[in-house]
Amino acid sequence: MQAPTQRLAQMARRWRACRSGVAALEFALVAPILILIFFGVVESADALARNRQVTLAVNTLVDLASQETQLLTSDVDDLFDGVEQIINDDDAPLTIRLVSVVNDPDGKPIVHWSRNNSGGEPYVKGASFTTLPATTLIDPGSSILVAEISYAYSSKISQLVIPPIDFESAATRWPRRSMRVQLCTSANSCTS
Repeated sequence: MQAPTQRLAQMARRWRACRSGVAALEFALVAPILILIFFGVVESADALARNRQVTLAVNTLVDLASQETQLLTSDVDDLFDGVEQIINDDDAPLTIRLVSVVNDPDGKPIVHWSRNNSGGEPYVKGASFTTLPATTLIDPGSSILVAEISYAYSSKISQLVIPPIDFESAATRWPRRSMRVQLCTSANSCTS
């Protein structure tokens, strides 16, 4: 009969010589890390793509609006519908604003007209508009169009772990075919 220490030493030698389970053990240790990295890359790519869609949508909105001399409120609503199709996510909160900004007699930018995707006026007509970059030039008698989008991105996979991420983007354009783009409720009723 072997002494207990000899049996333990013999078992230790057999365990050290046995390599059949090493690969499985290494896989069990590395697999969770690899899976975490994989889902992190997928989530990051999806978030970056959604952020790019928001930037594309805001530039498309202001570009299309700046090509007109006047916009009916129904035209603006159609533009908003198109922007929502570009972003293409039905359940996420999305705020879209289109604003025409002019200079007051003192040369300070004020709101000429504004509209958002819920049909309201996000900025009061005649109110100071402070979100323009300091280098923005507005000639006397002309305007600049500003489009703004706020989008709350929520991941489909990790929404229980990560809170929604707010993407905000803005773009500006000068009107192309007139000094100002007018907002009209009907063909004969436009902003002054």
